[in-house]
Amino acid sequence: MGVSIVFTSGKGGTGKSTAVSAIASCLSALGQRVLCIDLDLRLPNLDLLLGMSDLTTLDISDVAAGRHTLEEAIVEHPTLTGLYLLAGPALCSEDLNGDSLAAIVAEAKTKFDLCLLDGPAGLDDLFYLTAKDADAVVVVATADASSQRDAQRVVMELDEMGFEQISLLLNRVRVHMLRQSALNVDDIIDFVGAPLLGIVPEDQDVIGAASRLRPLVLHSRRWAAQAFLKIAKRMMGQEIPLEHK
Repeated sequence: MGVSIVFTSGKGGTGKSTAVSAIASCLSALGQRVLCIDLDLRLPNLDLLLGMSDLTTLDISDVAAGRHTLEEAIVEHPTLTGLYLLAGPALCSEDLNGDSLAAIVAEAKTKFDLCLLDGPAGLDDLFYLTAKDADAVVVVATADASSQRDAQRVVMELDEMGFEQISLLLNRVRVHMLRQSALNVDDIIDFVGAPLLGIVPEDQDVIGAASRLRPLVLHSRRWAAQAFLKIAKRMMGQEIPLEHK
């Protein structure tokens, strides 16, 4: 039985979907069978970030409505063996409800080692709908004060929902600016209230990969790519030191 992990954030602009695509790519490169499910039901774009938009003729709404099976709807990445995608819907429909999404994720867990769910940003109804059935949650935030506050609120909501496995991913961090600020990473961890999964530095290679519609692991082997690789290894249970002092 596989594991489902939902990625969420307090607001847009944290690079959540980019993190999902990068981590999934690294996991597949490490030999895992990984399914990305785009649960940002209003603004799905994971297919673009994975470079798979030309391959997706079906999406999650087709499975939820019973028009097609999960196996028919998922597509494998043309280059990265073991990386699959269930695309988000063109339009959010009433078929995409809590029961149908839970059934899709439950079936996916029987077929894949890891199911990475790209959830919506913010604390609206879609957040509760997509997060409630995951085994673990990764809250993606940046190091600025507003993003930290939003992440703190998300963690508090997840605690109220009964989640026990919640972690924080600090993304797009300008390390030199963080060192000059009054806060350090330990302060951010304490404020948000979740253990740290990893820190990803601001990196122009991420923008370059997105503009070319390619997973980061196929575009770069440095900076952010290395950070995402370490995060992927931690998610597989490897003991990779967190260097954040």
